[in-house]
Amino acid sequence: MELDTNDLKILGAVKKGLTTFGGIKNVMNLKKDELVKILDILDESEMIRSTTDTGLLGQKKLIIHLTDKGEQKIQEYLEILRKKWRDMLDLAIAGERDQLDQMIKDNPFMVNMMVFFKVTDLPTLSRLNLRFLLEGKHLCYKCKKELTRFTQRFSVSDVRKFQFKLPRGMTTRDDLCADCFNKLTKH
Repeated sequence: MELDTNDLKILGAVKKGLTTFGGIKNVMNLKKDELVKILDILDESEMIRSTTDTGLLGQKKLIIHLTDKGEQKIQEYLEILRKKWRDMLDLAIAGERDQLDQMIKDNPFMVNMMVFFKVTDLPTLSRLNLRFLLEGKHLCYKCKKELTRFTQRFSVSDVRKFQFKLPRGMTTRDDLCADCFNKLTKH
């Protein structure tokens, strides 16, 4: 059975320790009926099992636990995400932005799922100037302004040619917009 992104996010949330219905609903920002439907699907496919427990004031509450099958499904999905992340890094280092864009068009939620499952994080995406993968844009290294096809861009070699101070962490894969380039100071 193929699971969609919300199903996998709920499995991940249960794995992270969110075991109550209310906790999952608040974190996932889903409506009650959507969450009930997804939990029923996961329960029928034996990815989770649910029990009832008593709360602080004696009210009944639903407790959700991950089964071995659910744990195995998450591990398989994490391996797929890690492999795709390595492929994306290889493409980014090689400068194949078109292939990266196509990969994101094919799987629009892939990078968000990588961030959710902590395969990567936003600072890493920013450092590698891959934050555009989330937004579908190529961004300036300093101000994160979108660099369109006709925008003037400045690379590391341009910064060195004018003997400006290179922004900390900027790599050869990063570009600056004209405004940020004009604000750079000499050594």
